[in-house]
Amino acid sequence: MNETLCTRDRIGDLVILQPRKGYRFSIDSLLLADFSAPRKYDKILDIGCGCGIISLLLARKYPHVKIVGIEIQESLVHLAQENVKINRLDRRIEIIHGDIKEIQVLVRAGDFDYAVSNPPFRPVDSGRICPDAGEALARHEVAAGLDDVVCASRYALHPGGRLALIYPAELTARLISALRGSRLEPKRLQFVHPSRNKAARMVMAEACRDSGTEVRVLEPIFLDQHRLQGGRQTSQG
Repeated sequence: MNETLCTRDRIGDLVILQPRKGYRFSIDSLLLADFSAPRKYDKILDIGCGCGIISLLLARKYPHVKIVGIEIQESLVHLAQENVKINRLDRRIEIIHGDIKEIQVLVRAGDFDYAVSNPPFRPVDSGRICPDAGEALARHEVAAGLDDVVCASRYALHPGGRLALIYPAELTARLISALRGSRLEPKRLQFVHPSRNKAARMVMAEACRDSGTEVRVLEPIFLDQHRLQGGRQTSQG
């Protein structure tokens, strides 16, 4: 791995290599890792894992889970594999290069207990696309979008399996509609605000496959007051 093209960052005791230019993980990934609540021995699918940040955080927080990450960008696959190796988590995290639209050839149906994803959310016709190709794939629905993530999750999860997502708050109706359309019923919702006097920026949702319709809305998160996994204080933004 050519580290001149990467930065070496730390979150707690984790070392994270990520591209110096292009798509870099944001606070959204850290929030989703905190929000996710797998059970002790769950097998987790990380859809669009990027450099592996969520997989690494979950593996460190839950020492008995096993994780499979899927990523379409080959350069990020190599970075994620390197991050797994340098953090000595290669016995518990596997990174797969593949397209979630072909989920049937990547993993077995119903093989997972839990899934996580920070999916692209900007339609390709919604203004200027990021000039960096990697960032465009991560943020715009170029190669895949919310419906593809939900469909892949539905296939990979067994009945009763759960999916955790983070998505723009202004698109909450779209998120819930997509989940319920695949019989993934929202069970927990949590809105993320920059501060108490600002509107929600993101929403996190956990949905359960083939479950009832009860949903619990958690207390909101205010980023200027919130402390993330590893003791990192978020900044107002």
